[in-house]
Amino acid sequence: MTRQISLRSAIAGGLLAMAAASAAIAAPVDINGGTSWGGWTSQGKSNQLGVYGGGSDTALYEVYTTAFSFDNNSVAGSGAVGGGPTGGATGFGTGTYSMGAFANGARMLGIGVRVISGGSIAGFTPTVRFDLDSDSYKPATTVPGADGNVSFTSWSENKDFTVQFEGANGWRGGTLTEQVGKGTSYGGPYNAQQIVGGIGSGVSYDWPFRAFAQADSYQMLFDLDAMQKLYGVENPFGRNAAFTGIGMFDSKVRIAMNGLGNNEVVFDALTQPPSSVPEPGSLTLVALAMMGLGVVRRRKTSRDGLPPAPCLVAGRD
Repeated sequence: MTRQISLRSAIAGGLLAMAAASAAIAAPVDINGGTSWGGWTSQGKSNQLGVYGGGSDTALYEVYTTAFSFDNNSVAGSGAVGGGPTGGATGFGTGTYSMGAFANGARMLGIGVRVISGGSIAGFTPTVRFDLDSDSYKPATTVPGADGNVSFTSWSENKDFTVQFEGANGWRGGTLTEQVGKGTSYGGPYNAQQIVGGIGSGVSYDWPFRAFAQADSYQMLFDLDAMQKLYGVENPFGRNAAFTGIGMFDSKVRIAMNGLGNNEVVFDALTQPPSSVPEPGSLTLVALAMMGLGVVRRRKTSRDGLPPAPCLVAGRD
């Protein structure tokens, strides 16, 4: 009886572990402009050593990131400003030049800012600089300090790029600018190319990335799969012949960003959604459960008059 209870406990524990792992993977990501941050990870505060990149250290804010697979996500709650091709409150709506973005299963990167003190995001224009091989930007060694590498003009390399959002215009996406040479601090010419007019008609701002803002916070969501498909090519949509295409996204990307005022931060963001593979502890419990099921099945077969299967556990029959 004791052995049967132990086997049942192992089975139940394994099944519970599998359920817990699945629940953790499926945890929702709060998309509401920053009223809550469920599913997001704090990268630290803007005046924190290892995050602070340069500029003012008095405009204080906290930086968040998240990575997830798009699954009919929408903006929840009330009060969030931002969204689709022309800003406003159009959520993840797409247009002619962002067709295919925000499809279920798309790899999403989120970057968020929560203002703590020392400034306002009203009318603000954040610039997010993507360092695809994580070697262009670095934080300052002191706070405040002037030795951080945060300038796109100075430090970006070929295929790095920036994205801007226009807080004064409904938090719509403003520009995407690619570096097609090396920054001046690398000894090369500053040679950036911007896709004309925000892709499309010049007024549509039709991008596969969105921003949503509250009074003192904002969340920026990037469809990495759509961005790679649309902007990883030369002269997308025939808008700029000098544009040679952004680089490939790896499992992480380094970001330099002015999150509030001229307070620059540098941090690494994971670009892959959480793995669907259970953690090692969960795998152990599942293995025990499967072993228990095998023993129970063997004993049942033996009681039915068939010879028992060889025992897998030494010293037991």
